[in-house]
Amino acid sequence: MNVEMLSSPIRIGSRVAPNRIVNQPMECNDGDASGNPTELTFRRYRSLAEGGAGIIFVESLTLSYESRARKNQLKIGEDTATRLEKLVKKMRQSNSESLILIQINHSGNLSQAAFSKVVSPYPTGDPSIHVLTEKEIDDIGTQFAKAALISKQVGADGIDFKQCHGYLGGEIMRPANTREDQYGETFENRTRFFRETTEKIKKAVGDDSFLTGVRYSFYEGIPGGFGTTGPREVIEDFSEPLAFAKMVEEMGMDYINVSAGIPPITPEIVRPTKDFPEGVYRHFGWTKAVKDLLKIPVIGSGYSYLRNGKNNLKEPDPPKKSFTYWAEKNLKDGLVDLVGIGRQSYADPLFAKKILSGEIHSIDFCTACGGCSLLLRSQRQVGCTVYDDYYRKVLRRVKRGGKREGT
Repeated sequence: MNVEMLSSPIRIGSRVAPNRIVNQPMECNDGDASGNPTELTFRRYRSLAEGGAGIIFVESLTLSYESRARKNQLKIGEDTATRLEKLVKKMRQSNSESLILIQINHSGNLSQAAFSKVVSPYPTGDPSIHVLTEKEIDDIGTQFAKAALISKQVGADGIDFKQCHGYLGGEIMRPANTREDQYGETFENRTRFFRETTEKIKKAVGDDSFLTGVRYSFYEGIPGGFGTTGPREVIEDFSEPLAFAKMVEEMGMDYINVSAGIPPITPEIVRPTKDFPEGVYRHFGWTKAVKDLLKIPVIGSGYSYLRNGKNNLKEPDPPKKSFTYWAEKNLKDGLVDLVGIGRQSYADPLFAKKILSGEIHSIDFCTACGGCSLLLRSQRQVGCTVYDDYYRKVLRRVKRGGKREGT
């Protein structure tokens, strides 16, 4: 099994990732009542650190509990900094080589009304959803900058300024944002929040060795979504996604992480499934389009579904269906610089170590069963419901209509 490209180091900004495998940011909804990491959180990230991926993203951390998508979402703030610092230290004790990046986020319209305030950057037609004012948008940008500084203070190597999967950063950029001020309608205005906030982040951090980057949805798959030409259009158009990618590089960011879709609305665009395995190829194409344009490292998505080749791809040659085959091929062909796994990191947090050491037969491969997604939608603690007995029991309680975890 050839892993020459996967095992090779890569420079990202002034740092070096020891290999090309990335543990993508995966929310697990297991914080305490204030958004601090719990012992379950520590257990998860110690395992991921032991797994030795080149980059380990700490999942989407909310800027505040005022608007958030998860009941027990992890939070980044002065009140959670001590526990976050402990989390990073514990990860470093298990692995001092991997880069640790924290994804920072505001949930926007995906915030849950049951326990927080739902807001949107533009009118949605629902009068119960608060439309953010210009000042509120500017203040949220300042919160992002503060979160980036705290990320540095707790020992992370960098941050991901989240622009994907339907959260606030991505919402503002889509053509459906028709607000009639400096943050809406034109592409220049719709990307203003990103540009202004990136400048705030860099000023707050004041350290070029601290990595900054974004994960964004290249195509959202909804009318007026990012990757279309107008407020009600659905046809894919690469113009704005590519212009944004170039903007990320021109703003001095160190990497870009390409995803697509909105999990609660267009899930099969986000993560390829047994019914739509060809979604893997779409991710490859979107990532290639970005890679062809940029010099900074590009991270690709969609690789978890590939497994050890036991998937529904319509490829007549079985060896050409696996994670290893496509990761090596795409890296070698220059279609991507690093390959990301999401669901697979739930299934086996030691995945990277096993792949790189040739222990492929000992890997617990993600079955794309959707159990983890059901837990997330149900506001439960999230993990692999196939290989981890703890989460398997949580799933059983969900299916029986049991009480939500942590209540």
